[in-house]
This record gives sequence, structure tokens and C-alpha cells, in this order.
Amino acid sequence: MKKILLAILALLLAGTAALAGTPKLSPDLFDCAKDALLDLAAGDYEGLCQRMPFSDSAPDINWWAALAEAYSDLTDVQTDYAVAFWTGGIWILAVPVQPPSDGSVEALAFSSEDGSSFKACRYATWEQVENAFSDSSRVIWDKEYVGGNATVVADLGGQE
Repeated sequence: MKKILLAILALLLAGTAALAGTPKLSPDLFDCAKDALLDLAAGDYEGLCQRMPFSDSAPDINWWAALAEAYSDLTDVQTDYAVAFWTGGIWILAVPVQPPSDGSVEALAFSSEDGSSFKACRYATWEQVENAFSDSSRVIWDKEYVGGNATVVADLGGQE
């Protein structure tokens, strides 16, 4: 019994040590990523250059314009859902353009080494995002997407 308890304790300590090396993710990055998607959709590339918290130099106006062209449709973007996950070396924060109902939904994905600023940004599909975070031990949803329709079932007051 002591060996089992020691093994469990060792696993818990190893897990705690692994998490200790993970930089804390600032909740502000979720808002920044969602605002970036709105700015990208509005064509406000200058605002993206000025307001985004990049650790190095931010991409320029031409880079943002080229990124916007990669998306099939930015006319009606969502900002309810976003997910961040730890890859073991960096945080990835992704905002789907539409509710992430399937893998073909496009997303705006950022990377962060320190959890408080972005290192890079790129186009992604939701399938790529899901595949990447399925292997992650740390996944944080800003607001988790739960697909499908609600089903209402009447309680007919039958026998219990």
C-alpha cells in the first residue's frame, strides 16, 4: 500500500513540476485575439499593427491584408468562442471565424511564448486546431463551444 501511495505522490509531483514550467496565460490575450479577428474582418490593418501585443515587431499592414485574403468569408465573424492550449513549449490561442461546428471552419491562430504577448499569427482550419489541442494537457476555453440543438423532454409525472 505504501508503494502505491508513493507512486501516486511521485506522479502528482511530476505533474506539478511540469505545470510549473508553463507560463501563465493572460486572459487579456483572449480579448486581444477576438479583437484582432474583428479588426481583420473590418479591414483595420493599421489598428492591428498598433494595438496587438506582439513580443517582437508586429506584422505590417501588407502582411495583415495578405492574411485576410486567405479567409473565404470574413463578413460575419463570431467572437464568443476561443481556445488556448499548451504545446509543451508555447501557447496557441485560436479564434474560429464562425462557431466551430466542424473542421472546415476557418480560424485565426496566435502563438505566445510568455503567455502575455503574441509571438506570431497565422491562418488555420478548426480541424488543425482540434488535432493540435487533442494532445495537449492544458486546454483553456474562453467560452466552450457545445454544438447541436437542445432537446426538451417533458416530465409527464409518471411513476418513479
